[in-house]
Amino acid sequence: MKQLVLGMLATAGLLWATSASAQTASTIPNGNLDTWVTRNGLEVPENWSTIDEALKAFGPLYTSVTASKSTDVHAGSFAARMETKNDLILSALLGGPLPGGIVLGNLSADDIENVQDEDLSAVGGKPFITRASNMQFFYKLTGDNALADSAYAFVVLTRTVGNTKQTIASGSLRLLPAATYTLSSVPLQYTSSLAPDSVHIGFLSGAGEVRTVGTTLLVDDVTMTGTVAGTRNKANEAALQIYPNPSSSGEFSLASLSQPGLSTAPFTVVDATGRVVLRQAAAPGSTSRGRLVDLRGQQAGVYVLRLDTPEGPLTRKLVVQ
Repeated sequence: MKQLVLGMLATAGLLWATSASAQTASTIPNGNLDTWVTRNGLEVPENWSTIDEALKAFGPLYTSVTASKSTDVHAGSFAARMETKNDLILSALLGGPLPGGIVLGNLSADDIENVQDEDLSAVGGKPFITRASNMQFFYKLTGDNALADSAYAFVVLTRTVGNTKQTIASGSLRLLPAATYTLSSVPLQYTSSLAPDSVHIGFLSGAGEVRTVGTTLLVDDVTMTGTVAGTRNKANEAALQIYPNPSSSGEFSLASLSQPGLSTAPFTVVDATGRVVLRQAAAPGSTSRGRLVDLRGQQAGVYVLRLDTPEGPLTRKLVVQ
């Protein structure tokens, strides 16, 4: 069990893919988590596996249910609920409460025992051929010690070449406590120019070495968005002006006089944790001389602006002082 936790924790850090197309959602099998089936005596999300299923290999030693169906949803009928719990036997053997977790695809006891920190491609997986730029989902995270427990989301794209499974891209995100459903985005960092053939996704209610009973993670509406291209458009990057940056007030102005479609494109702003803090649709062409990005009320720090322009996305850092 510890190997699975460490493996999930070791995925690549938060990075925005440097070049992508418009934010088009790609389908994940049962990504809305609305369809549940009974398997191995447990109610589980179809096309997904739970850690409970894999631990059933311990037989009567394991009696807990840490992942379950919930009617507390962002949309649709159901969401996945993962709760950190004590198990009468395994908590003592594994050094503390057990986190709840779900993985896209199949997960066995052998996977839990054998996965290495850098080998998340061995965990689950479903067919997927898009060079996506982000994984997005809605979540709630509650509990007295939820922040320290380190709930995580991870995603890996792989391709099998010959008999070898290669990692194409990966990303992970430590989730912050959220009392209401919050949209979160995990950008993918690409290490290969190949197209993937599989996607591997997982969520854990606690990846910390010390975990707390009662930490609860709800996840709903999982999608892959965007498509990464091969090159950056330097001319477009030069045409987009942002001022002031840094900003002491939290207000920024976008301008692109030579290419109005840049500064007027739909945009998203995320903070350092991947949380979406601002989203706007396309603006009128008249705003190309000065379009407001209003981050007043946000904490000081670095944010990432993504403009989904007709020629592909542009990303820029925004600094609030």
